Amino acid sequence: MLIFIFIKKKFFSQQVEVLGKRTAPLPEIYYIEGTLQMVWINRCFPGYGINSLLHPDCPNCCVVCSPGSFNPHEGTHCLQCNRSLTYGAKHCY
Repeated sequence: MLIFIFIKKKFFSQQVEVLGKRTAPLPEIYYIEGTLQMVWINRCFPGYGINSLLHPDCPNCCVVCSPGSFNPHEGTHCLQCNRSLTYGAKHCY
């Protein structure tokens, strides 16, 4: 998620530079400098969770729940479940 936000922010910043040098009309959709706001959402899709111990390179990324865990709702953590034997479990059967 952080990588996507970084790439998106970089794209819009570069678009400002490029469009600022154009003499042709602007495209229908374009970025106006200073209007982009980022909202951090601390939740993951069901079957995914945040685990900074298992994924130290991306401590705030939503990653698929490992076998033995699940996330039934849009929470931030995978919950323990010894009956869950698949990746990305949404239920503890």
